[in-house]
Amino acid sequence: MAKAKKLHSGNWRTLVYTGNDRNGKRQYKSFTAPTKKAAEYAAAEYVLNRKMDNQAENLSFQKASDRYIESKSNLLSPSTLRGYRIMQRNAYPLLLDQPLGKLAVNDLIQRQMNENAAVYSAKSLLNQFGFITAVMRYFKYNIDSKGITLKPPEDRPILVPTKRDAEQIVKLLQQAPEIECQVLLALTCSLRQSEIAAITPFDVNGRVIRVHGARIPNENNKLVYKETNKSKAGTRTVIMPDYLAAKMVRRCLEIKEGWLFHTTPGQVLYRFKKLLKANKMPLYTIHSLRHCFAAIMHAQHVPDKYVMEMGGWSSDYVLKKVYQYTFAEEAAKAKKEANDYFDGLLKK
Repeated sequence: MAKAKKLHSGNWRTLVYTGNDRNGKRQYKSFTAPTKKAAEYAAAEYVLNRKMDNQAENLSFQKASDRYIESKSNLLSPSTLRGYRIMQRNAYPLLLDQPLGKLAVNDLIQRQMNENAAVYSAKSLLNQFGFITAVMRYFKYNIDSKGITLKPPEDRPILVPTKRDAEQIVKLLQQAPEIECQVLLALTCSLRQSEIAAITPFDVNGRVIRVHGARIPNENNKLVYKETNKSKAGTRTVIMPDYLAAKMVRRCLEIKEGWLFHTTPGQVLYRFKKLLKANKMPLYTIHSLRHCFAAIMHAQHVPDKYVMEMGGWSSDYVLKKVYQYTFAEEAAKAKKEANDYFDGLLKK
């Protein structure tokens, strides 16, 4: 380690060799402090940080992202960590083997985003780029987001069951008792798949069900329990329709403890789509049924505040922008009534 020397001023100075300039002249960085110990400490800290920066510069994005994920393993949700691992495996073929120093100064990130734009949605691209910047920032590389062009936001309407389809789904579920309760909990009570998977017999009390926590897949694709829901509003009590409540109570008598349903969200979705396909219906998802619930509540003129409480939404922004659908049949009827009204005016 470089030794400090006392100056005429009484301060101490340590010089650290930083390399040669283009003419071959040796270059030094100077550290001055009131004491010998302080000057040498400042120099040593600089050398250590420089060494770490050099290591980061040559660290591959694969190893850097591994370290980043490990550093967040006790802070982020299992589903977030799982998402990171999926992106690692699939979204960065051009970047994984490249050192961070190279990624920070060339167009590789833009090239990767360009390739991904052909197969991923705008939202997925935004998440992928967000993970890149988080990893780079962790190693003290700041990527200028304004210098990277991504896909513009897309307006992708979600396929939502009509009233007629919702009625048909309820009838068809009687043919699939192994998923009937789970699907009805989404359609009639607006429970998320992860919330349904986390229900125990102790959460059911007559017509009332206590919604809390969630079971979500971790990075190894194993369901793990998370004590908090997607939002604070997710913890709630919901009143079930009588038919579903009776089914749930019977289920609780059979399953004394533990998780009420042994089917995973993925298994429920697979069997639900298989049922729809067999009956030549659109392949709705369990999440589509939450949208349908909101649409029905909206059609029934239920105030947004109560729809939010029942569905576990913390913001009316989501409700208004995503969940307030108008059924096509009702929209057509309303338009016909409007046309009849205007026709009456125009004929006068």
